[in-house]
This record gives sequence, C-alpha cells and structure tokens, in this order.
Amino acid sequence: MLFRSRLQAASAGLELEVEEPFDAAVLRCLEQDLDGIAAELARWGRFSQPVRLRVAHDQPSLRQWAPCSTQLQLAGVASATDLCLLAPSCWPQPPHSRALRQTLLHELAHVLLYQRCSPTAAQRLAVLPTWFREGMACVAAEGPPLPNRRRELAAHPLLGELPNADDALMGREGEASYLLAGLLFQAWLDRFGRTGLHAVCRAMRAGHGFASAHRSACGCDPEGFVQPWLASVRAEAATG
Repeated sequence: MLFRSRLQAASAGLELEVEEPFDAAVLRCLEQDLDGIAAELARWGRFSQPVRLRVAHDQPSLRQWAPCSTQLQLAGVASATDLCLLAPSCWPQPPHSRALRQTLLHELAHVLLYQRCSPTAAQRLAVLPTWFREGMACVAAEGPPLPNRRRELAAHPLLGELPNADDALMGREGEASYLLAGLLFQAWLDRFGRTGLHAVCRAMRAGHGFASAHRSACGCDPEGFVQPWLASVRAEAATG
C-alpha cells in the first residue's frame, strides 16, 4: 500500500500520510482547508505522530479498519495512527463540503485524543467512555451544543445508559447518544477545563485507566460527575 506524505499543517503538528490513489472530494477538501482544520484541532492539543489516511468504498471495508468490532453505519473510523473515511460518493446522500469537513474534524479529533491518552510504551488504544470519547469529537467538530437541548433528553427512557452506550445502543439511539455525549462532555469541560483534560490525558498516557486518571486529575470518580449531571437532566422533565 503506497502512501505519500504531502499534507502537513503547522497547527497541532498535523501530518497526513495519504494513500494512493485517493478520493478526489476528500483530497480537495483537505487541500482547500487543511490549515483551518488543524487550527481548530490545535485547541485540543498536538499530534505526536503522523496519521495514515485511507478511503473505503463500502461499509464492510470501512469496518475492517475499526479498532474494535462494530456493525454501525459509519462515515469514518479512527485509531491512534490511522483514519479511514467512507468515500463521499458512497454516503446515503453525497455530503456538502461542510458535512465532509465536520466528519474530517470529528474523526481527526478521535485520533488526536487517542494519541494523547494511549500509553506510549504499549501498542494499545486508550479505553475511554463513550460520552468522553464521542463528546470531545462532537464538540471539536460542531462546537458546544446549546444547553437547552438537555430537555430533548430529560425524559429519555434509556438516559442512564447513554453515557456508556455500546455499539448496539448507539445503533438504536444514535442521535440521542451523540447529543448526550456532546452535552455531557461540554459540561465536564466547563467544570474541569482544558487543565483537567490535559491532566487526564497525561495520566492515561502514563498507564492509568480512565477512572484512575479522572480521580487523579479531577479529584472525583467519573460517575461522581456523570450521575449528578444525569439527575439534573431528569429533573428538567419534571419542570415541563
């Protein structure tokens, strides 16, 4: 498999090794706006190694690059070193340039977080809860969700399961899962800030699991933050 290292941006230390031959629509988006994408990602840290970028032309080919087994309908999958996108021509509806840019931002945010959290001495990905992993990528790609959108989740029958949604639940409740992840992560960021994020990443890179890293960085268990937040959301259902 042939790669060419030709797409680089100073911001965030982003370097993409692009597979040949490459999808024209994705390449055009990157060549037009790589600096802007990298500048937005720089708010979340720096890449420590290049990212190998591929394009798949069907869902089975895309899923084979996923770091764990999945049956979700995906637009991209990411690990700490690789990003594979579904070719835009294979999306149910070919995306506008803005949607493609957001997908690139979302998936590259995953790569960045994995690089920042995965232990440097081990060939394994950091294990992150769904709300933290997907929430960070959603906020990085789309910006903070409006707080009043919490009301959309207040009476959800599976609210307590959504923060740690597995593959099956995300397949059934994808919109709610991603909305909750964005809202919960932004609430976490409002409380613990970039300093807390850097501290969690640093502790995980040193070998701590997420819960241990969270206790060290934030002074509480993750559930000590998540459960009160869920309770506050449920309370909104009672206020109408």
